[in-house]
Amino acid sequence: MKHFNLAALATSLGLAVAPAAQADTLRHVIGAAALSGLTDGTQAWADYIKEQTGGETEIKIYAGSLLNFAETFTGLRDGIADSGFVVSAYHRAELPYANLLSDMGTAGVDPVAMAGAANDFMFNCKPCLAEFNDAGQIFLGNTVTGPYYMYNQKPVKALEDFQGKKIRGFGPFARWLDAMGGSAISMGATDIYESMSQGHIDGNIHTLETLDTLSTGEVANYALNQPIAVFIGNTMFNVSGITWGGLDDKTKRAMIDGAARGHAIATIDSVQQAKSILADPQAHGVELLEPEADVKEKSEAFRKSDMEAVATLNRDTYKISDAPEQVAAFLKLVEKWEALVQGIDTTDVDAVSELYLQEVFSKVDPASLG
Repeated sequence: MKHFNLAALATSLGLAVAPAAQADTLRHVIGAAALSGLTDGTQAWADYIKEQTGGETEIKIYAGSLLNFAETFTGLRDGIADSGFVVSAYHRAELPYANLLSDMGTAGVDPVAMAGAANDFMFNCKPCLAEFNDAGQIFLGNTVTGPYYMYNQKPVKALEDFQGKKIRGFGPFARWLDAMGGSAISMGATDIYESMSQGHIDGNIHTLETLDTLSTGEVANYALNQPIAVFIGNTMFNVSGITWGGLDDKTKRAMIDGAARGHAIATIDSVQQAKSILADPQAHGVELLEPEADVKEKSEAFRKSDMEAVATLNRDTYKISDAPEQVAAFLKLVEKWEALVQGIDTTDVDAVSELYLQEVFSKVDPASLG
């Protein structure tokens, strides 16, 4: 793997590493192009900021250019970009609390409710916010995508089929694979297509829309109709601490409130995309397989025991001493949000974004973020 200095990259691209907040246009990076609802949610966030600031602040989105997902974390710290999409799972050592939250993807099955619970949790967790601040970033919420499904080159639908299979997965998805008898392989999203095409891995666990957005439908043949968990680690709108310090209160407020709508759009789109693909999987390159009874039973047993496993893993391995208490707190928030979303149409972007805004984002004081 080639390593390089991000400051040098900025110089070579003619970008200033000094604060860009005084400029009219801020740079927002997404590590891959064609991300469907994630990109749509980001554009909605940018549009909201421009509208609320009367055009004084605009966001230019760099999708699939400037910085990749792994580089964005330090790129924000160094001021190469003003804001960006950070995948917490790539930075477990620096973001233990954010990854504790990502580990809890089996706590619920409704992504809209889980997104509400996740942001309620994060914005009221001082160590969670502090670890982003220590990394030179301002956290502005999580998008929840999923549920995640497994798709493979060869049929996998019974427990015996998992034996010897190497499948890309992390966090709750890796633990599920382990329970099923498969082997979890960790790698970045942009490496999946090549790894599958060359036979380095047998499959992938991801949102079904990645069959299209990552072109993996070209190298996968089968998808298992067994939802595994949701993914909570999409911190789509993190702002560089350098940039944040130069923003006026109006722009900060717009960034926070606009995130409510951006997260709603991205989460709802992920749910709707999955429903569409499950209705016509062959149009996306795969045959849909129904899991055998042993896989269904094992998956249900895994879900019931996973939260206890998460608490133990994060306390003992990742040294979060209060992990059991944090898990218990999140489970209560999931119950709260499952009740809240019953009162709205969870396919209605306006209704969902308004609920997120009222219950979480409007209550966030910009001064509390760093």
